[in-house]
Amino acid sequence: MLAPEVSRPMPNSIAHSKRPLSVIGATDYSTLIKLACAAISKDFDVAAELVEKLEHACVLADGQVSPDTVQIGSKVTFDVEGAFRRTITLVCPDEVDADAGRISVLTPVGVALLGLRPGHRSEWFSRNGQTNDLAVVRVAEDRMAGIAL
Repeated sequence: MLAPEVSRPMPNSIAHSKRPLSVIGATDYSTLIKLACAAISKDFDVAAELVEKLEHACVLADGQVSPDTVQIGSKVTFDVEGAFRRTITLVCPDEVDADAGRISVLTPVGVALLGLRPGHRSEWFSRNGQTNDLAVVRVAEDRMAGIAL
């Protein structure tokens, strides 16, 4: 008789109980898979988190994704640890401009935000290994941000 398999969380992995269901549009899904594959040798941890998130995401036709869902090009306002509020635009890596608040989807916070809606909470591990909690407050589409693949 085989011993029952024990499920253990992966190190540097977001706990599934802390991760709400993510909704991703088909075009974003395709773009994000390509970005994760391209990044796997440069930033394995973030690329692996993105792939894990995409494996568990609900992928919809682009027109079926609610406009208040965080996608590539979304302007997102979120609270961090209940301590401060931040507004960013989530973009592809080649569109990053930290001074303008344009943050890559290939960052720990970018991966954590993808597919969420206002009221959703998530956590992510920063590059220094610290666990951070966030709560999405508002989502709007930024027409200036596009999909770059």
